[in-house]
Amino acid sequence: MEFTRMNVEQMRRKAIQNSKEKEQQAKNAEVQLENLSRHSYGNNLDIRAILKSNQFKETKDYFDIRKVESEYEDMMTHNKLIDKKEKYKDYLKSLGHETNDSHSLRLWSKIIDEISGDIKLANDIKN
Repeated sequence: MEFTRMNVEQMRRKAIQNSKEKEQQAKNAEVQLENLSRHSYGNNLDIRAILKSNQFKETKDYFDIRKVESEYEDMMTHNKLIDKKEKYKDYLKSLGHETNDSHSLRLWSKIIDEISGDIKLANDIKN
């Protein structure tokens, strides 16, 4: 292995050249990463694009337990059943479902709302 002697000016130019090459490599890597995020190749999923999508936000809202509980309480209030809120949650637990499971609570709310609506319709009750 042979070492070549360089003076200070040559070393400075070489260092500047090396730093420019590293900057260019970093830019190229960013461009390549950005291109990957715009496309899905084969079975690979682009997680960044999924996290930015509106569908992900809607799904996140759909499974937000605080929002579901708020909707459940609103539905119970609308059907004048708010005093029986915990009773119906206990029924849901007895069926083997958790009340902190947003999907189960949402389906349970839908069932109660439809039954209440059918009873009101059958007995000609107006809100």
